[in-house]
Amino acid sequence: MPYRDGDPTVEVEASIEVTTAKAYLIHPTMGAKKEVWLPKSQVAGMSDLTEDGMRVFTVTEWWYKQAGLDDNGS
Repeated sequence: MPYRDGDPTVEVEASIEVTTAKAYLIHPTMGAKKEVWLPKSQVAGMSDLTEDGMRVFTVTEWWYKQAGLDDNGS
C-alpha cells in the first residue's frame, strides 16, 4: 500500500540507522522508540538532517499503525 496523495499521514522524528534501496531502518524518538524498517513507499516527505542527526518523516498513518508506533500499540 504505497503512499498516495491525500492519504492520512503522521510525522515521526527519527534517526536513520541503515538505508537500503527500498527502506530505511529508523530509530524513532517518540512512541515505542524501537528500531523499525520504514519502506520508502510509505514516506510522503522527509526533512533535512538536523544538527543532532534527526529527520522528521511524514509517513502514511497506515504504516505508522502497522509498525506499532501509535499510542494504542496496534
